[in-house]
Amino acid sequence: MRLVETMLLAAKIAIAFLTILPARLPAELPVDGLRRSAGFFPLVGWLIGGVLAGSAWIFVWAGLPPLVSAVLLVTCGAWLTRGLHLDGLADLLDGLGGGQTPERRLAIMKDSATGAFGVIGLALLLVLKVACLAALLAHDKPLVWMLPLFAAPVTARWAMTGLACGTHYPREAGTGHAFVGKVRGQELLVGWLFLLPLPWEEPLIVVVMAAAMLPACLLRFKATKALGGITGDVLGASCELGEACGWLAAVVLCSLGV
Repeated sequence: MRLVETMLLAAKIAIAFLTILPARLPAELPVDGLRRSAGFFPLVGWLIGGVLAGSAWIFVWAGLPPLVSAVLLVTCGAWLTRGLHLDGLADLLDGLGGGQTPERRLAIMKDSATGAFGVIGLALLLVLKVACLAALLAHDKPLVWMLPLFAAPVTARWAMTGLACGTHYPREAGTGHAFVGKVRGQELLVGWLFLLPLPWEEPLIVVVMAAAMLPACLLRFKATKALGGITGDVLGASCELGEACGWLAAVVLCSLGV
């Protein structure tokens, strides 16, 4: 019973931390509550994917043009996450583009102002997401867009959990301090279980999942070299880039007729 309560609390923390969805939490969280919640990041991906897929179904049923539907879906995704990961991506791009040393890059990332690199990067990412979803929604087979709408958010958040495992946090304090370097194999395994319901026998799913994991793998090396470790901004950036790469991979696969 104690284990069930602990798991439920960890799931609620993940939902409250990563989304605007209501999750009633106790006044005082356990010391390891945030760390344990990392195992439920993919569960948050399922919730977000469900909202996106349900909304897409309504938009298609209502006869909205694919481009309009795609803009609404990307807007919905940003609203559900409070723009948390988008902000992380902007901060990371500003830091990487504007600093010459790890210390300077970290200082730039901590600045609340968004610079040119961040604005340009955000604009390009949002345009890419809209273009990919519009291309998928134009397909006459609903599964072509339904499966990626689930697979990319779920996998990108599991990859975010993996990025926090076995890495170093380069600051003395910060949002990512509760996760980075503290996530263990136990949380990775719990998160992996949430990937099992995906239809792995579908080639589209395998490609989307592989693409969604790629940014986290690349950032693991890039951020460690450029920043001296992984920050919360890096985790958020990996999630946003993972979703975009997953949907882009689905578009490429469909264009090849696979």
